[in-house]
Amino acid sequence: MISSHHEGRTYPPYRIRIERPVGQDYWRALGMQGVPDAVPLTYFIFLRGETRGVDLFRDLDIPRQQALHGGQRYEWFEPLGWGDELDVVARVERVAAKQSKAGPLWFADVVYDYTQVGGGRLAVRETTRLIKRGVA
Repeated sequence: MISSHHEGRTYPPYRIRIERPVGQDYWRALGMQGVPDAVPLTYFIFLRGETRGVDLFRDLDIPRQQALHGGQRYEWFEPLGWGDELDVVARVERVAAKQSKAGPLWFADVVYDYTQVGGGRLAVRETTRLIKRGVA
């Protein structure tokens, strides 16, 4: 079970830099060659926050073997380029439960806001859905 008390939890901000070598690794993971000219639209999924104190699997009690990725959605508000720095704030927006034929499922929608350092403008909002399957 994912407890509803996590709903609304906001993590402390952390800072990232959009790095061309990381973009190249991401690009290769997609089966592409070279380095993209522009930051790929889904680059941010490659920068999970576990190494920066936002370990959602641990905090939401989702064992990796019971976890499903329900997808992500991006909203772009500002153009970004290689070398840009962003402050990231993650927030558990919604927690829900559902009974399926295979058993219980719990959903957590997590919103990541990527704000430009210096300008303070929201550049990207990512919403990621994590799903826990299994017994309560």
